[in-house]
Amino acid sequence: MSGEEGENEAIDAIVVAFDDDDNCVVSPTQPLSDEELSALVGSEVEYEDFKGVKWYGKVVEAREEGLVVRFSEEAMSQGGPSGLGQGSLVRIPLKK
Repeated sequence: MSGEEGENEAIDAIVVAFDDDDNCVVSPTQPLSDEELSALVGSEVEYEDFKGVKWYGKVVEAREEGLVVRFSEEAMSQGGPSGLGQGSLVRIPLKK
């Protein structure tokens, strides 16, 4: 990656499941250690729907099966992010 791309570095993750609290469980597309996964707790998550609307959430927990993401109350009050389902791609921007 060039220096410019490093500014926008992010981890891509795939939605693999939903839990009983309407959180989604995502699995990073690259291998990460348990320590690296735990370090992502508290990070912002972005999901762009098919209309180009961005929805924001937060990593609230790291579990064995992946990262638990909770989308904003605003998003959940609208029924959740449009089109978000198993196999959807979300991004976790990395802060430098």
